[in-house]
Amino acid sequence: MLMDETPLPSNQPQNTLTAVCLLVIATIMLGVALSYTRAVMIPFVFALFLSYFLEPWVGVLKTHARLPHWVAVVASLLAFFGLLAGFVLVLRSSIVSLINSFSLYEARLAVLGQAGAELLSRFGVFIDEAYIVARIKELPIFSYVQSAAGSAMSLLSSFVLVMVFLIFLISGKGVGEKRTGLGGEIDDKIRNYILTKVLSNLFTAVIIWFCYLAFGLDLALMFAILCFLLCFIPTLGSLIATVLPLPIALIQYSDSLHIVGVIAVPAVIQILLGNFLEPKLLGRGLDLHPVTILLSLMFWGLIWGISGMFLAVPITAVLKIVLDKHPLTHNFSELLAGRSPI
Repeated sequence: MLMDETPLPSNQPQNTLTAVCLLVIATIMLGVALSYTRAVMIPFVFALFLSYFLEPWVGVLKTHARLPHWVAVVASLLAFFGLLAGFVLVLRSSIVSLINSFSLYEARLAVLGQAGAELLSRFGVFIDEAYIVARIKELPIFSYVQSAAGSAMSLLSSFVLVMVFLIFLISGKGVGEKRTGLGGEIDDKIRNYILTKVLSNLFTAVIIWFCYLAFGLDLALMFAILCFLLCFIPTLGSLIATVLPLPIALIQYSDSLHIVGVIAVPAVIQILLGNFLEPKLLGRGLDLHPVTILLSLMFWGLIWGISGMFLAVPITAVLKIVLDKHPLTHNFSELLAGRSPI
Protein backbone atom coordinates (compact mmCIF):
# COMPACT_ATOMS: atom_id res chain seq x y z
CA MET A 1 0.00 0.00 0.00
CA LEU A 2 1.42 3.34 -1.09
CA MET A 3 1.56 6.17 1.39
CA ASP A 4 0.04 9.53 0.48
CA GLU A 5 2.98 11.79 -0.27
CA THR A 6 0.92 15.03 -0.33
CA PRO A 7 2.90 17.67 1.66
CA LEU A 8 1.36 18.87 4.88
CA PRO A 9 0.04 22.44 4.82
CA SER A 10 2.46 24.99 6.14
CA ASN A 11 1.69 26.81 9.38
CA GLN A 12 3.72 29.84 8.35
CA PRO A 13 0.68 32.15 7.72
CA GLN A 14 -0.80 31.22 11.10
CA ASN A 15 2.53 31.80 12.82
CA THR A 16 2.87 35.19 11.15
CA LEU A 17 -0.67 36.19 12.14
CA THR A 18 0.00 35.08 15.71
CA ALA A 19 3.22 37.09 15.78
CA VAL A 20 1.41 40.18 14.48
CA CYS A 21 -1.33 39.91 17.10
CA LEU A 22 1.14 39.36 19.94
CA LEU A 23 3.29 42.25 18.76
CA VAL A 24 0.30 44.62 18.65
CA ILE A 25 -0.86 43.57 22.13
CA ALA A 26 2.67 43.86 23.51
CA THR A 27 3.08 47.33 21.96
CA ILE A 28 -0.16 48.59 23.52
CA MET A 29 0.67 47.17 26.95
CA LEU A 30 4.22 48.47 26.77
CA GLY A 31 3.01 51.94 25.77
CA VAL A 32 0.62 52.08 28.73
CA ALA A 33 3.28 50.83 31.15
CA LEU A 34 5.91 53.28 29.89
CA SER A 35 3.45 56.17 30.09
CA TYR A 36 2.63 55.43 33.74
CA THR A 37 6.27 54.89 34.76
CA ARG A 38 7.74 57.82 32.81
CA ALA A 39 8.94 59.60 35.97
CA VAL A 40 11.42 56.78 36.60
CA MET A 41 11.91 55.24 33.17
CA ILE A 42 12.93 58.45 31.37
CA PRO A 43 15.86 59.17 33.73
CA PHE A 44 16.85 55.49 33.64
CA VAL A 45 16.88 55.29 29.83
CA PHE A 46 18.81 58.57 29.59
CA ALA A 47 21.34 57.17 32.07
CA LEU A 48 21.51 53.91 30.11
CA PHE A 49 22.42 55.67 26.87
CA LEU A 50 24.83 58.02 28.66
CA SER A 51 26.58 54.93 29.99
CA TYR A 52 27.32 53.94 26.39
CA PHE A 53 29.09 57.29 26.06
CA LEU A 54 31.13 56.85 29.26
CA GLU A 55 32.01 53.15 29.10
CA PRO A 56 34.74 53.64 26.45
CA TRP A 57 36.41 56.17 28.74
CA VAL A 58 36.45 53.63 31.58
CA GLY A 59 37.78 50.93 29.25
CA VAL A 60 40.60 53.16 27.94
CA LEU A 61 41.68 54.16 31.46
CA LYS A 62 41.65 50.52 32.61
CA THR A 63 43.44 49.12 29.54
CA HIS A 64 45.95 51.80 28.55
CA ALA A 65 46.45 53.78 31.77
CA ARG A 66 46.40 50.59 33.90
CA LEU A 67 44.15 52.24 36.48
CA PRO A 68 42.05 50.22 38.95
CA HIS A 69 38.40 49.87 38.07
CA TRP A 70 37.05 52.26 40.69
CA VAL A 71 39.67 54.91 39.85
CA ALA A 72 38.76 54.70 36.14
CA VAL A 73 35.06 55.05 36.99
CA VAL A 74 35.64 58.07 39.26
CA ALA A 75 37.94 59.76 36.73
CA SER A 76 35.42 59.25 33.90
CA LEU A 77 32.58 60.62 36.02
CA LEU A 78 34.62 63.66 37.06
CA ALA A 79 35.54 64.40 33.44
CA PHE A 80 31.90 64.06 32.40
CA PHE A 81 30.70 66.30 35.23
CA GLY A 82 33.34 68.84 34.22
CA LEU A 83 31.98 68.95 30.67
CA LEU A 84 28.44 69.35 32.00
CA ALA A 85 29.51 72.10 34.39
CA GLY A 86 31.16 74.00 31.53
CA PHE A 87 28.03 73.62 29.43
CA VAL A 88 25.78 74.87 32.27
CA LEU A 89 28.03 77.86 32.98
CA VAL A 90 28.04 78.92 29.34
CA LEU A 91 24.27 78.57 29.11
CA ARG A 92 23.81 80.45 32.39
CA SER A 93 25.98 83.35 31.21
CA SER A 94 23.90 83.61 28.02
CA ILE A 95 20.64 83.68 30.00
CA VAL A 96 22.03 86.33 32.39
CA SER A 97 23.11 88.39 29.37
CA LEU A 98 19.60 88.10 27.93
CA ILE A 99 18.03 89.28 31.21
CA ASN A 100 20.48 92.18 31.56
CA SER A 101 19.78 93.30 28.00
CA PHE A 102 16.04 93.18 28.47
CA SER A 103 15.63 96.97 28.52
CA LEU A 104 17.62 97.27 25.28
CA TYR A 105 15.48 94.63 23.56
CA GLU A 106 12.37 96.33 24.90
CA ALA A 107 13.41 99.62 23.28
CA ARG A 108 14.23 97.87 20.00
CA LEU A 109 10.88 96.06 20.08
CA ALA A 110 9.10 99.39 20.61
CA VAL A 111 10.85 100.85 17.57
CA LEU A 112 9.87 97.77 15.57
CA GLY A 113 6.27 98.18 16.70
CA GLN A 114 6.24 101.83 15.61
CA ALA A 115 7.66 100.84 12.22
CA GLY A 116 4.93 98.22 11.87
CA ALA A 117 2.23 100.76 12.74
CA GLU A 118 3.60 103.18 10.12
CA LEU A 119 3.62 100.40 7.52
CA LEU A 120 0.01 99.48 8.28
CA SER A 121 -1.04 103.13 8.06
CA ARG A 122 0.04 103.16 4.42
CA PHE A 123 -2.59 100.49 3.72
CA GLY A 124 -5.32 102.39 5.55
CA VAL A 125 -5.00 100.50 8.86
CA PHE A 126 -4.37 102.99 11.67
CA ILE A 127 -3.08 101.85 15.07
CA ASP A 128 -2.08 104.10 17.94
CA GLU A 129 1.71 103.91 18.28
CA ALA A 130 1.58 104.87 21.95
CA TYR A 131 -0.79 101.97 22.59
CA ILE A 132 1.64 99.54 20.93
CA VAL A 133 4.58 100.83 22.98
CA ALA A 134 2.54 100.56 26.19
CA ARG A 135 1.54 96.96 25.41
CA ILE A 136 5.16 96.05 24.67
CA LYS A 137 6.30 97.45 28.01
CA GLU A 138 3.61 95.39 29.77
CA LEU A 139 4.81 92.10 28.30
CA PRO A 140 5.10 89.53 31.16
CA ILE A 141 8.73 88.77 30.45
CA PHE A 142 9.69 88.19 34.07
CA SER A 143 6.78 85.79 34.60
CA TYR A 144 8.13 83.82 31.63
CA VAL A 145 11.58 83.86 33.22
CA GLN A 146 10.13 82.59 36.51
CA SER A 147 8.27 79.84 34.68
CA ALA A 148 11.47 78.87 32.88
CA ALA A 149 13.29 78.82 36.23
CA GLY A 150 10.65 76.46 37.63
CA SER A 151 11.04 74.17 34.64
CA ALA A 152 14.81 74.27 35.13
CA MET A 153 14.43 73.17 38.77
CA SER A 154 12.21 70.27 37.68
CA LEU A 155 14.78 69.33 35.07
CA LEU A 156 17.51 69.52 37.71
CA SER A 157 15.68 67.04 39.96
CA SER A 158 15.34 64.62 37.04
CA PHE A 159 19.01 65.16 36.19
CA VAL A 160 20.02 64.13 39.72
CA LEU A 161 18.10 60.87 39.27
CA VAL A 162 19.84 60.36 35.90
CA MET A 163 23.23 60.77 37.57
CA VAL A 164 22.34 58.28 40.31
CA PHE A 165 21.37 55.67 37.71
CA LEU A 166 24.47 56.48 35.67
CA ILE A 167 26.82 55.96 38.61
CA PHE A 168 25.39 52.50 39.29
CA LEU A 169 25.37 51.54 35.60
CA ILE A 170 29.06 52.24 34.99
CA SER A 171 30.25 50.88 38.34
CA GLY A 172 29.83 47.23 37.33
CA LYS A 173 32.92 45.07 37.01
CA GLY A 174 32.31 44.29 33.35
CA VAL A 175 32.13 47.94 32.29
CA GLY A 176 34.61 48.78 29.54
CA GLU A 177 35.00 45.17 28.44
CA LYS A 178 33.75 44.07 25.00
CA ARG A 179 30.71 41.81 25.04
CA THR A 180 29.64 39.22 22.45
CA GLY A 181 26.31 38.01 21.12
CA LEU A 182 23.14 40.11 21.12
CA GLY A 183 24.38 42.38 23.91
CA GLY A 184 27.60 43.05 22.04
CA GLU A 185 25.75 43.92 18.83
CA ILE A 186 23.46 46.33 20.69
CA ASP A 187 26.49 47.88 22.42
CA ASP A 188 28.29 48.46 19.12
CA LYS A 189 25.26 49.93 17.33
CA ILE A 190 24.20 52.30 20.10
CA ARG A 191 27.71 53.36 21.04
CA ASN A 192 28.57 54.15 17.42
CA TYR A 193 25.31 56.08 17.05
CA ILE A 194 25.84 58.16 20.20
CA LEU A 195 29.50 58.97 19.50
CA THR A 196 28.83 59.78 15.84
CA LYS A 197 25.80 61.90 16.67
CA VAL A 198 27.71 63.85 19.33
CA LEU A 199 30.56 64.60 16.92
CA SER A 200 28.17 65.47 14.08
CA ASN A 201 26.09 67.80 16.27
CA LEU A 202 29.22 69.42 17.66
CA PHE A 203 30.58 70.01 14.16
CA THR A 204 27.25 71.51 13.05
CA ALA A 205 26.96 73.72 16.14
CA VAL A 206 30.50 75.11 15.76
CA ILE A 207 29.95 76.00 12.09
CA ILE A 208 26.63 77.68 12.87
CA TRP A 209 28.21 79.53 15.81
CA PHE A 210 30.83 81.04 13.50
CA CYS A 211 28.02 81.92 11.11
CA TYR A 212 26.16 83.78 13.86
CA LEU A 213 29.36 85.54 14.90
CA ALA A 214 29.91 86.67 11.30
CA PHE A 215 26.44 88.26 11.31
CA GLY A 216 27.01 89.75 14.78
CA LEU A 217 23.95 88.01 16.24
CA ASP A 218 23.37 88.51 19.95
CA LEU A 219 23.47 85.36 22.13
CA ALA A 220 25.24 83.49 19.32
CA LEU A 221 26.82 80.96 21.68
CA MET A 222 23.52 80.15 23.38
CA PHE A 223 21.82 79.49 20.03
CA ALA A 224 24.75 77.28 18.97
CA ILE A 225 24.44 75.23 22.18
CA LEU A 226 20.69 74.85 21.66
CA CYS A 227 21.42 73.75 18.09
CA PHE A 228 23.76 71.05 19.43
CA LEU A 229 21.04 69.74 21.75
CA LEU A 230 18.07 70.03 19.39
CA CYS A 231 19.84 68.20 16.57
CA PHE A 232 19.51 65.00 18.62
CA ILE A 233 15.83 65.15 17.61
CA PRO A 234 15.68 63.99 13.97
CA THR A 235 14.36 66.50 11.40
CA LEU A 236 12.16 68.48 13.81
CA GLY A 237 15.07 69.49 16.04
CA SER A 238 17.06 70.93 13.14
CA LEU A 239 14.04 72.94 12.00
CA ILE A 240 13.47 74.41 15.47
CA ALA A 241 17.18 75.20 15.88
CA THR A 242 17.16 77.07 12.54
CA VAL A 243 14.20 79.36 13.30
CA LEU A 244 14.98 79.83 17.01
CA PRO A 245 17.13 82.99 16.54
CA LEU A 246 14.42 84.67 14.43
CA PRO A 247 12.85 86.80 17.26
CA ILE A 248 16.26 88.15 18.32
CA ALA A 249 17.19 88.82 14.69
CA LEU A 250 13.94 90.72 14.09
CA ILE A 251 14.60 92.89 17.12
CA GLN A 252 18.33 93.37 16.57
CA TYR A 253 18.60 94.09 12.84
CA SER A 254 17.01 96.94 10.93
CA ASP A 255 17.72 95.52 7.46
CA SER A 256 16.16 92.40 6.02
CA LEU A 257 19.44 91.10 4.57
CA HIS A 258 20.86 90.22 8.00
CA ILE A 259 17.58 88.66 9.10
CA VAL A 260 17.41 86.44 6.01
CA GLY A 261 21.09 85.55 6.33
CA VAL A 262 20.80 84.47 9.99
CA ILE A 263 18.03 82.03 9.01
CA ALA A 264 19.02 81.00 5.48
CA VAL A 265 22.73 80.27 5.94
CA PRO A 266 22.28 77.93 8.96
CA ALA A 267 19.36 76.29 7.12
CA VAL A 268 21.62 75.52 4.15
CA ILE A 269 24.27 74.15 6.51
CA GLN A 270 21.69 71.93 8.23
CA ILE A 271 20.37 70.65 4.89
CA LEU A 272 23.83 69.87 3.51
CA LEU A 273 25.02 68.09 6.64
CA GLY A 274 21.68 66.36 7.22
CA ASN A 275 21.36 65.06 3.66
CA PHE A 276 24.97 64.11 2.90
CA LEU A 277 27.04 63.68 6.06
CA GLU A 278 24.70 62.12 8.64
CA PRO A 279 23.05 59.52 6.34
CA LYS A 280 26.49 58.14 5.48
CA LEU A 281 27.58 58.06 9.11
CA LEU A 282 24.33 56.98 10.82
CA GLY A 283 21.89 55.47 8.34
CA ARG A 284 24.07 52.54 7.35
CA GLY A 285 25.01 51.77 10.94
CA LEU A 286 21.48 51.79 12.39
CA ASP A 287 19.82 50.35 9.26
CA LEU A 288 16.61 52.34 9.82
CA HIS A 289 14.42 53.80 7.09
CA PRO A 290 13.69 57.57 7.35
CA VAL A 291 9.96 56.84 7.61
CA THR A 292 10.69 54.49 10.51
CA ILE A 293 12.63 57.26 12.25
CA LEU A 294 9.77 59.70 11.72
CA LEU A 295 7.14 57.27 13.05
CA SER A 296 9.31 56.41 16.07
CA LEU A 297 9.71 60.13 16.74
CA MET A 298 5.92 60.54 16.80
CA PHE A 299 5.35 57.40 18.90
CA TRP A 300 7.91 58.14 21.62
CA GLY A 301 7.01 61.83 21.59
CA LEU A 302 3.40 60.85 22.29
CA ILE A 303 4.43 58.63 25.23
CA TRP A 304 7.34 60.57 26.77
CA GLY A 305 7.08 64.05 25.27
CA ILE A 306 10.28 65.91 24.38
CA SER A 307 12.40 63.35 26.22
CA GLY A 308 10.93 60.60 24.06
CA MET A 309 11.92 62.50 20.91
CA PHE A 310 15.53 62.58 22.07
CA LEU A 311 15.49 58.85 22.79
CA ALA A 312 13.37 57.68 19.82
CA VAL A 313 16.17 56.71 17.41
CA PRO A 314 18.40 54.64 19.76
CA ILE A 315 15.38 52.88 21.27
CA THR A 316 14.08 51.96 17.81
CA ALA A 317 17.54 50.73 16.81
CA VAL A 318 17.64 48.40 19.82
CA LEU A 319 14.13 47.17 19.01
CA LYS A 320 15.17 46.39 15.43
CA ILE A 321 18.17 44.35 16.56
CA VAL A 322 16.01 42.30 18.95
CA LEU A 323 13.30 41.69 16.34
CA ASP A 324 15.90 40.59 13.80
CA LYS A 325 17.07 37.69 16.00
CA HIS A 326 13.81 35.70 16.02
CA PRO A 327 12.36 34.03 12.89
CA LEU A 328 8.78 35.12 13.70
CA THR A 329 9.72 38.80 14.06
CA HIS A 330 12.46 38.98 11.44
CA ASN A 331 10.01 40.36 8.85
CA PHE A 332 9.19 43.28 11.15
CA SER A 333 12.89 44.05 11.42
CA GLU A 334 13.10 44.17 7.64
CA LEU A 335 10.16 46.57 7.52
CA LEU A 336 11.90 48.92 9.98
CA ALA A 337 14.86 48.93 7.59
CA GLY A 338 12.59 49.78 4.64
CA ARG A 339 13.00 46.41 2.95
CA SER A 340 10.03 44.34 1.86
CA PRO A 341 10.00 40.97 3.72
CA ILE A 342 8.14 39.32 0.84
